[in-house]
Amino acid sequence: MVQSLEQRIQKLEDEQSIAKLKATYVNYNDGGWKGPTHAHPQAVADLFVKDGSWDGRPSAAYVRGHEEIRRLFEEFGSVSFILHYITNPLINVDGDRADGHWHALVAMTTPDDRAVWAMGLYIDTFVRTDEGWKFETLRFEPAATTPYELGWAKQRMLIGG
Repeated sequence: MVQSLEQRIQKLEDEQSIAKLKATYVNYNDGGWKGPTHAHPQAVADLFVKDGSWDGRPSAAYVRGHEEIRRLFEEFGSVSFILHYITNPLINVDGDRADGHWHALVAMTTPDDRAVWAMGLYIDTFVRTDEGWKFETLRFEPAATTPYELGWAKQRMLIGG
């Protein structure tokens, strides 16, 4: 199917908007060097559709809806340092719905002061709303969660990390 120039431009704009949404999500959560981590729990919740879900199982929670997402991200404020690196975006737009896939490397200090690496995939779905693109689902699929000093070669997974 041959797309018009307008359709191709719309697709590029949609992909860029979704990439910006994902970057906004991680930037709202990162911190510990200049200000607290997870300093914007309501703003994070507002990035989701009303009944959207955040899924970090098996090492973290599954929550649904703005109120549960906001409360979870308030709890995440006990993390003293966190920095997300997200790479290799694959964004597929189909009308008013889309899915996205990113590789993630996360450096963090846990509430009990352990330095940890978390690595994995973000697998998300999105919906176009009157306010722009929003997360419908955000899922982190861990590949490895490991203490900084051991690395993933010596201790690949800490459930509950």
